[in-house]
Amino acid sequence: MSENQLTRYLNIRDFIFGLLLLGIAIGGFYVNQGYEAGTASRMGPGYMPKLVFALIACFGIGILISALRSGKDPFDGFAWRELGLILGALTAFGTFLDKLGLGLSLIILIMMSSFADRSQTLKGALALTAVLVCLCWVIFILGLKIGIPFLPPILGFS
Repeated sequence: MSENQLTRYLNIRDFIFGLLLLGIAIGGFYVNQGYEAGTASRMGPGYMPKLVFALIACFGIGILISALRSGKDPFDGFAWRELGLILGALTAFGTFLDKLGLGLSLIILIMMSSFADRSQTLKGALALTAVLVCLCWVIFILGLKIGIPFLPPILGFS
């Protein structure tokens, strides 16, 4: 099959994304190979990461298969602005979580990543932020009682 025939049936975007997911899964398995997985009833420190990377690999394989079947979709390039906003938001969340608490870190994460979608408005981003911060407070602070402060520790609240 020539290159022209292959690209006639190949969805390049999905193919690249499937390869990216497989690369992440392989890298994750490599980094976590020293951790004991254990069993479902006695989970070791490597159990959940290995499970997550196995799911990522399955998604990657599924997307690769669909890329071969879904037809032509040319690759126009990467969305660098969107990628930068999302990666920056995740980095900011991880950096500020201990210093600012879960609530403010979530606000930063959600507001920054909201603007990766060019059609998002400030009003929509604020509404999304309010709902998700409240939901995370109920799930993680009230429900699961995680050991991360919700408000900045400097305020003296937990």
